[in-house]
Amino acid sequence: MDYYSTLGVQRNASPDEIKSAYRKMAMKHHPDRGGDEKKFKEISEAYDVLSDPQKKQIFDMGGDPRGNQGHGGFHHGQGPFEFHFNHNNWNDIFGGFGFGQRPMQRNKTINIVVGISLEEVLTGKTLDAEITIPGGKKKIINIDIPPGIDDGQQIRYSGMGDNGISNLPPGDLIVNIRINNSTEFRREADALWLEKNISVWDAILGCKLDVQTLDKKNIQISVPPGTQSDTVLSCKHEGLPNMRSRQRGNLLIKIKIIIPRNINDLQRKKIEEIKGNF
Repeated sequence: MDYYSTLGVQRNASPDEIKSAYRKMAMKHHPDRGGDEKKFKEISEAYDVLSDPQKKQIFDMGGDPRGNQGHGGFHHGQGPFEFHFNHNNWNDIFGGFGFGQRPMQRNKTINIVVGISLEEVLTGKTLDAEITIPGGKKKIINIDIPPGIDDGQQIRYSGMGDNGISNLPPGDLIVNIRINNSTEFRREADALWLEKNISVWDAILGCKLDVQTLDKKNIQISVPPGTQSDTVLSCKHEGLPNMRSRQRGNLLIKIKIIIPRNINDLQRKKIEEIKGNF
């Protein structure tokens, strides 16, 4: 047998080219995929020889590399030549996917989308969702959304999907979470961002700033004298909970300084006098 012809590669093919050619041929001719048993055995034998530098050298020199045949975990084939293929090579090539293990058939998975507010991310939410399964039947599913869940995350309920085919296991229900945007707060992981405007005078002199948190709690923070625009002040544990630790992140307040646009002549004169003293 010409192993190079069997894999469809040149005699100077690199190891990667040999491996790639074998992968394509094995996928095409594997018996579990409806391929020819004899052809698959030839392909496997060719790869076993050409992927082993010692066996490849013996073959290139006109010898019989099968005399050095090693033994491994996967056995395929009968007759005068029994090919033994090493499981490590198989997993390396096919990523551990076993052709002999066909995926178990089951009823369909159902996907639904549930929208929640940022406030509900803070507290979590339990709701009843009505889903329609193939065939028009409806059923009510109790959905428990944990605090701190992120936009785009999924919750899987095994066996709660379609069950229209009675002799197959029921499918799963996948709940896709969509979080509605807040007009006031912006989320960043477990932190919440909030922008607050203050006057230039409060920025210069400092002030107390009243803030309402996401859970409607009123707090007061101190803005120090000389605060610059885009300064960020932090309120600990006033953000969103972490799904694992349940500890809340911080509320981050970005300060925006408002410069008055319209001033009268007297105000301008006083500002110029103050400016002259700096």
